Amino acid sequence: MGNDKARSRFFLSALLITSLLLITLDLRGNLPSEGLRKVSATVGSPFQSLFNSIYRPVSTFTGDLFSLGRTRNKISNLQKENAALKEQLSRKNAIKNEVKELKSVLDLAGAGRYKIVPARIIAVGSAASFSRTIQLDVGSADGIKKDMSIIAGGGLVARILSVSQTSSIALLMDDETFKVGVRLESTGTLGVVSGTGGSSLELILLDSTSDLRVGQRVVARGSSNSQPFLPGVPVGVITDVNQTAGALTKSAVVKPFVDLNRISVVAVIVSKSKTDPRDALLPPSPKPIPTPTVTVFVTPTPDPSPSPSVSDSKQ
Repeated sequence: MGNDKARSRFFLSALLITSLLLITLDLRGNLPSEGLRKVSATVGSPFQSLFNSIYRPVSTFTGDLFSLGRTRNKISNLQKENAALKEQLSRKNAIKNEVKELKSVLDLAGAGRYKIVPARIIAVGSAASFSRTIQLDVGSADGIKKDMSIIAGGGLVARILSVSQTSSIALLMDDETFKVGVRLESTGTLGVVSGTGGSSLELILLDSTSDLRVGQRVVARGSSNSQPFLPGVPVGVITDVNQTAGALTKSAVVKPFVDLNRISVVAVIVSKSKTDPRDALLPPSPKPIPTPTVTVFVTPTPDPSPSPSVSDSKQ
């Protein structure tokens, strides 16, 4: 039994070696005759098929690995290019918005004949006992002083709190400690606008008999020597009126003309105008929406004529 197994192994090994030798000679073109080539093909075919069945999957798997690596590199490169393009687009949009804001504030300053120093907001936060402050990239070297007014394209934004050589800190008008004397458009009624810590402001009129309506607009009254506030700078518009019977004052909710959470470019007024612009700096009044009217035509119904039978009976 053992001898039979040994012979089988020897025969199989010899056949395998002979097949490999014939295949090698055939591939090199060194087989001397067509007959040997046929014998080589016949004998080596099973082994060649076995070799191909093992080699091809391994070759395919190796190729897939290399292809996967190249694909991952391409995806990584495309992601980097996409991120760079997004960043570039974001910078362009930011520059575009800053140019738009700068043009708007220059237009307002030109209309009010103010001498200004444009500034960029470089930080937003709190300082000392104030919760709503901004830091500007201009300071005493640019002519900035404490208590100067800060405007944006829509109107009043803040006042300067402190100044260093290259930067300054300003108090936003929505801070709870912020107060500015104001007057109502056209009527000239005086009051005080205060910050609330939120998106709206509070207006207090000292005269409770004064007329107060939604849609009325508010401008700065002006401080002594025009510091910190200059007269005529737009502040906001009344959006709600608080009616309290018997109160000594009247109050209202004011929406600022400037969105204080979405500004990046402002201007510091460093020199006042020689004249009070009054209401000239206010934006154009919105056109009132016409109230639709309905006209109803009523056709009178004629009185019914008496029937002949009724007339005859009366006679």
